Amino acid sequence: MELLLLFFLLYLKHAAMNVFHETTAAFPTTSCCYEKQVGTERYVLVSEEDTTTAHNDCNSNCVYEKKTAPSSRYCFKAGNDPFHCRAEQEPIRSMLPIIEGNESFVQENIFQNETDVLVLKVPAHKDYTESVFVFEQKTGTSLLKTGDVCQLADLPTYFNVSASAERYESQATMNQSEKVTSFILKTRDSRLGSRRRAELVADVQDLCNNVPLVKTKDFSVNETEFEKFKKGEVIFIERRSTRKCLMKESCTKVEPNACGYGWVNPAGKGLSFHEVSAGSICVTCNMNFTKGPANQDCDRTLCNCTEIKNKNSLVDCSIKSKVNSNIEIERWNDTTTRQQQQPILTQSMVYNRNYERRSITISSPAHKDIGALEVVMHAHKDGWWHNGIYNNNGENGDSLENNQMMKLGNTCFISTLNASVFPVDIAIGIQEIKKGNDVTTADDELDTHAILRDLGPLTAEEETGLHEDIQSRCLDSNLKNNVEIPITKIQSDDLKNGKIIFMGSVPSRSYCQLQTAVANNNTGCWRFPNPDNKSSILWVHQIIHSVTEVPCCLTQTEIEFSTCCQDN
Repeated sequence: MELLLLFFLLYLKHAAMNVFHETTAAFPTTSCCYEKQVGTERYVLVSEEDTTTAHNDCNSNCVYEKKTAPSSRYCFKAGNDPFHCRAEQEPIRSMLPIIEGNESFVQENIFQNETDVLVLKVPAHKDYTESVFVFEQKTGTSLLKTGDVCQLADLPTYFNVSASAERYESQATMNQSEKVTSFILKTRDSRLGSRRRAELVADVQDLCNNVPLVKTKDFSVNETEFEKFKKGEVIFIERRSTRKCLMKESCTKVEPNACGYGWVNPAGKGLSFHEVSAGSICVTCNMNFTKGPANQDCDRTLCNCTEIKNKNSLVDCSIKSKVNSNIEIERWNDTTTRQQQQPILTQSMVYNRNYERRSITISSPAHKDIGALEVVMHAHKDGWWHNGIYNNNGENGDSLENNQMMKLGNTCFISTLNASVFPVDIAIGIQEIKKGNDVTTADDELDTHAILRDLGPLTAEEETGLHEDIQSRCLDSNLKNNVEIPITKIQSDDLKNGKIIFMGSVPSRSYCQLQTAVANNNTGCWRFPNPDNKSSILWVHQIIHSVTEVPCCLTQTEIEFSTCCQDN
């Protein structure tokens, strides 16, 4: 009742009425387009009412809601925005009561005959979350939104959208005995950015606005396997490419602390995957691959299942040797050549499996007023990526320190990898973004800013223990211990523009404060996959500054200044 009252008051006061301009002439006064697009936004008809009382000069009494803004209200008049009617008529709606054991719920079915799009809304029931399905025949679209994530897949060849819509419309109710259940496991294949999203069916764009959109591979399993997987057990998915080649896929358990058989090898046994990944990693391998002409049709890019024996070999089979990511940036004029530069930046990722201590190197080239930046992260020889003392056959192993390097200008900044950063996830995320997008744009990025605080030189022993990839890149460079300090965009822009920023104000006396004056030495940037799994943003674009810092005093008078410095 409260919701209905609020709805009525909005209309009564016209408090939410917005006026938009479009290029078309006035709408016919006798009918309204049900769903329309003006510019890049889509709107759905909610009512026909007198809009003249709002003094907005709307050219019809058609009132719309923006699909990405529930409860909003819009009417339109002539303007410069392009317009077209996506659907003249309201879609066909039906409600399907479903009985599952002792529980019953109602599924809502919405079919738009003009666009051939079927939407199914299934409420939460049992231990399943609320779900929305979208099917579209022409583009072969099949989408599932659940848990604030959109999962896009290919529409099964046997699925006829319009025929299914007709069946839903005619079905009075559905009992357990009348339905056939399919059990599908979805493995993430790629992540889609703003440009790829804009190519998808409009209903998918609206539904998946501001939530992650991933392309999946779907595998059909039986109910027993599905229930085992829900409980956290590992199941094997067989995929046969030829009569002679059998492939199986197995995934790690979710969570970074999956001790014991965190990943189970389809060929037998398993291994711990603790402190390697923050999520789940799926590996497909050949079960019966042997070298020779008998297996010419096998996928030779896959590992042999029997060769996956430890963390390193598992990661080796998960990460490609090199991936180049193309990123569209603003055009800029080169001050040397005076020519406008290509706005495509190519960031590279290299996975080095040639050393016991596996490493990942990400290189971002110089562009505009940003210098080149290299980032190297490496693992322990036993496959761990984070600091600690590891137990090997009952004896303490080596600690893992100084396993991250950022090279900016002529200085290599060395630190120990933060426990919340998982380089394997970064590498796999880069692969997924690359697979889903030929190029990404600024709309796919979240900007962050930081300075590298110099903590002094490394000791001779620390330099000797550095990874080979760090040593080779830092032969003629200064080596510095550092800590990363976040700063604001305003502070970052000031540093790039040659200004001094002041940080870390600490009260010393009632009239004196200690601060740190910070000046920029070099600026670089890199992009890594956004770790926020609830966000539609693909990349975190981190802008890094190497700086010079000098302590200073902030006082009210010159007399107090000398006293402040003497006391501190």
